[in-house]
This record gives sequence, C-alpha cells and structure tokens, in this order.
Amino acid sequence: MDRRGFLQRGGGAALGLWLPRSFGLPAHDPPGRPDGTTLQATVLRPDGPGYTRLSDGPGWPTVVRTDLASRRRAGTDRRRSLAAFAHLTDLHLIDAQSPTRVEFIDPIGEPFTAAFRPQETLTLHVAASMIRRINALRRGPITGRRLDCAVSTGDNIDNQQYNEAVWFRTLLDGGRLKADSGARGAYEGVQEPAGATPDNDWIYWHPDGGVRDRWKDELGYPDVPGLLDAAVAPFTSPGLHMRWYSTYGNHDGLIQGVIPSTAAVERVLVDEWKMIGLPPGMDVGAFLVGVIQAEPDDLLRKLSTGELPARKVTPDPQRRIITAREWVQLHLDSPRRPGPRGHGYTEDHLESPALHYEFEISPGIVGLSLDTGGYYSGSLGEDQVAWLNERLAAHSSRWFDEAGAVTTGDNDDALIMVFSHFNWRSMDSAIPHPDRPGERRVFGPEVVALLHRFPNVVAWVNGHHHVNRVEPLPDPSGRSGGFWDINTASHVDYPQHARIVELADNGDGTLSIFCTMIEHAASPRADYDDTSVLGLAALSRELSANDPQSDLAGRRGQAKDLNVELVLEAPFDLAAAGI
Repeated sequence: MDRRGFLQRGGGAALGLWLPRSFGLPAHDPPGRPDGTTLQATVLRPDGPGYTRLSDGPGWPTVVRTDLASRRRAGTDRRRSLAAFAHLTDLHLIDAQSPTRVEFIDPIGEPFTAAFRPQETLTLHVAASMIRRINALRRGPITGRRLDCAVSTGDNIDNQQYNEAVWFRTLLDGGRLKADSGARGAYEGVQEPAGATPDNDWIYWHPDGGVRDRWKDELGYPDVPGLLDAAVAPFTSPGLHMRWYSTYGNHDGLIQGVIPSTAAVERVLVDEWKMIGLPPGMDVGAFLVGVIQAEPDDLLRKLSTGELPARKVTPDPQRRIITAREWVQLHLDSPRRPGPRGHGYTEDHLESPALHYEFEISPGIVGLSLDTGGYYSGSLGEDQVAWLNERLAAHSSRWFDEAGAVTTGDNDDALIMVFSHFNWRSMDSAIPHPDRPGERRVFGPEVVALLHRFPNVVAWVNGHHHVNRVEPLPDPSGRSGGFWDINTASHVDYPQHARIVELADNGDGTLSIFCTMIEHAASPRADYDDTSVLGLAALSRELSANDPQSDLAGRRGQAKDLNVELVLEAPFDLAAAGI
C-alpha cells in the first residue's frame, strides 16, 4: 500500500497523537523527489506511558492552504521555480560546562524550565546531523530546484559565549571542532557523577550511571555509559554545501538569552567557580538581580567561600562574552567557501550596533534580515524601521504610504522575504537598545502594518518559539494580498526539525510557497552503543522526545503547520519584471 492509501484507509488515526490529524484539508502528492524529507517518512513517537523509544513513521502529505488566495488552474506544467532555501533556527549550541549555566533553577518551573535539558551536551551533533541531511537533499523536494542558500534565524548559540560562536561558524563552514571547554577531553558539569552536590544531583540525568536521579527513577531514562566522554570528543562537520546567512537572537546577545552581560558575569564565565544552587531561603529573582549587580571580586569571594553554593571547574578564556562587533568579525573571517563573505554582514556592521542587512536569495528574490534585538522579547528601533521602509521601497514599483495612498517609484520589482529571530507576536519589548537609549521601540503589530503597505512582501520567516506554526497575515485594508508568517521549531527541543522552503510561480497570477519539514540525518531509533555523530544526534532526539517539561505535540504543530503549499496572489507580472 502506498503512503496515500495508508492515510486514506485510517492508518494515520491508528498511530494516534503523533501523526497530524487535520487530513480533511485538501492535499496533493508532490511531483518532485520526496526522498529524505517528511513527505517520504517521519520519526514517530508512539503514544503511551513511560519512557518511549522512537521509530519510523509514514510520511506527511502536503496540505494546500488557500487562506490568502487559490490557484486559478490545476497542474504543474506552467510552474516555474523561483527560489529554494533551507530554514534552520534555534540551534542553541550549548557549552554545557559553562560556569554561568543555571541548571539548578530548572525545577522551579515556568519560565525556567529550559534551564536544564538532558540532551544539552549533544547540540553540536544535532546541528551536524541536520547539515548532513540538507547537503544530501541538495534540491527542493517539490520543484527540484537546487537549494540557493540556508538561513539560520537566531539563537544560533545559547549563552553569548565566544567559543559557542566559533562552534556555530565551524559547523556551517565545515571543520574540526568539539563541544568541550574547561578541562580538555573531560566533561565537567552537572551530569557527571556528583557533578553538582549530593543535595541536587537528583534533579539532573546522569547517563554514566552510579547516581540515582529523577530522570531514571521517575521517568525511565536509561543509563548510557560513556556518553559524556563521547559528547566532548572531537569530530568534523561537513559544513553546508551552499551559501548561508544568520540573524541575531536573544541567546546570541544575552547570557542564557535573558541576562545582560556585566563585569561580574564576564568574570565568572572565565574563572574557576561554577554556581550550583540557590542559597537557603533566597528566591531566584533576588539571586539573579544580585548576580547582575554584584562587583566581580565580591561575587567571586561569595562563590569561593560557599556563601553562594559553587564548585571548582577549570577556567577557560574562550568562554568569554562575544560582543556584537566580534559576532560580525567572525562572519567576516569565515573561509571563502561556502560563502558568501561575511554571510550578509560587511565591514560597515563593525561600527553599527544594529545587525540588519539585505541579501539575494536568488535572482529577483530579496531577503531582508532584521535585528529584532538581543533582548528577551524583541522589537525594532526607529532607525531600523526607516531602513526597512527604504529597502522595501527600493524593491517595489508600487506601494502605499501611511495614509493608504498609492505611491510609485522607478524601481525594479522583486519578491521580498523578511527574516528575523522573533516572531511578530513576541516583539513586545520596550527595553531600549543600550547604544540608543532614547530611541522608540517598534512592536510586532506595527511592523506587520508596515509590511502590508508593500505588496511585494510574500513571507516573514522566523523562530524563537520552538514550534512549527504557519500563519496567514492578510492585509485588513484589502490593499495587498497579505503574506505568510512561517515559524519553525528548534534543534534543541523536540521535534528537532528544519524546513525546506520553495517559492514558485504558478503561471496563473498566483505564487506558491512550499514548506517541507525535514528530520536530521540520524536514525529514528537510538543505539546506545553508537557514539558517532549521528548516533549521538539520534540519542538527543530520543531524549528530547521524552522531556516531561516540553509540550511535544504543540511544538511539532498540526498538519497545517508542517508540509504545506501556501498560495498567494502574485503582486506584479513576474515575467514582465524579468523574474
């Protein structure tokens, strides 16, 4: 029985929660090559109590979404491919041995439930596994177009550390690396036996065994001897075989994505003391404020004397804070291949505190990468909004001013895709940019209203929420056809997905954006004896799929958020514009 027959005869329902249920929506089988994507096969988490092993599952169909427009004719004979790219987001490359990780606040609950994840030593392996998958695909599964580029939309690293940023660049460019810091070749952290203290070892998963913990006793997590040694061993990333770009996220610019760097925090990062618990009777808010406001010498004294619970670790200067300028320089220092030089950044960005830029996805298709802020909730400053308005107009021959009047210009039309870390729903932070304290912050709804004034905008691609979600954003005024908001899940949490995004001209006055989910290259079923990169990535996926603090079904999304064809009106005559 083929995949379509399996789904039509109820096989999907038999698999329960972990297969999308919305199969009543219109769907079609793609004419392209689905091999290696979730059109062909998925990783299945069977529903049931206790710790669950993963397995192969059936592919998901492509759901046609006509929220913004409908194709005027059937068939694909007139379809023309315009662009294809891989969307990565929220890799969260974690230095799991960092002295400023605060795993001990995880049991407190929201909003601290991501302070410890059992799979966080394996984030580099997951990223390398996803790179292998993207390289193997080479082409879009629907149109067959060779992938033009890859875009990583923020939270590329986890803790604003220089060594994490070097790992990120090396993973995408290719080269030798290891998820190790401090004592070289030896893991020093809360997951080793007695890695914290006898009082709080219970709250962490200890894969080497010999220590009782809640993950094994209450949740059924396995013993995996040798995992920690394997996690910090060196390996080689193949690197992406295409151009790549990145946007800036809150974890790229803040400690743990929340705390601004201070002299005290920077000192702890490179020193020999790691915080391992809260002082008796102190709540987490008071603790964090005290750390932020502390004088460096006083904070180190409190750690060394036990006034703040701490353990000794090996100092490492590579764990230091990475500034925005250094972030740009790392991109500029990237090797010539796969390119492009700077990955969207230029020497001008070395002097600018805002990290937005424009890049070409493919001929006639423009990407605008926004700096939504190294802040917890995100927003845009007025200067960046002015830049955005100017670049939107530069690629439009017709748009609307703030009063709704038609404006024309002698500009070549292009189709525009916007990229950012924060989704418009989470852009609500009034925290000023430290270099522009008097600048007004612009929130998500106002940015959406700006984009609606430019009919050439077809999509806003983003991350941050660690969920798969696709949302139509129609223009309430009816002046433009609106655009699609495409949010993709993270690599650090289940389901560890990425997307292939393809843009096509249907030849009937409409466009289609095809989004196809991809699993990384590791086997669905983890082999606890396999310490290869793919073996460790498979284990990470399994561990994340059993995390009791994660909304697993919510993060995966519904059928309408996964493999989809997103139809919209073409904003201009593409052939006449030379696209």
